[in-house]
Amino acid sequence: MSNTPLTDPLGRRITLHDQTWLAHIVKRHPEMLQHRRLVELAITQPQEIRHCPTDDDCRFYFGMGPRQGIVVLVVGDVAKGRVKTAHLVRAMKGAVEWSRQTPSKE
Repeated sequence: MSNTPLTDPLGRRITLHDQTWLAHIVKRHPEMLQHRRLVELAITQPQEIRHCPTDDDCRFYFGMGPRQGIVVLVVGDVAKGRVKTAHLVRAMKGAVEWSRQTPSKE
């Protein structure tokens, strides 16, 4: 594995660092071990991007989960350009910034 630079639909660069993946995400959320690709896709091809209600620099990237009724949540710091954490959730939260149903302005 290596650090993975990713670009979201709004053109922001977000890097998934191996240190974050191994020492934080997999360590604290072992169910994510087999889902690194889903984490990457949540950034590059999200269902929705939402504002984090507690940190203006962070966004919640929601992507397809490993099974129906479960989605991947990736917390990305858009100011620092890095993934902070990722885990599985049942529901999306936060105010919508971008949605797959609302095409980006290009």
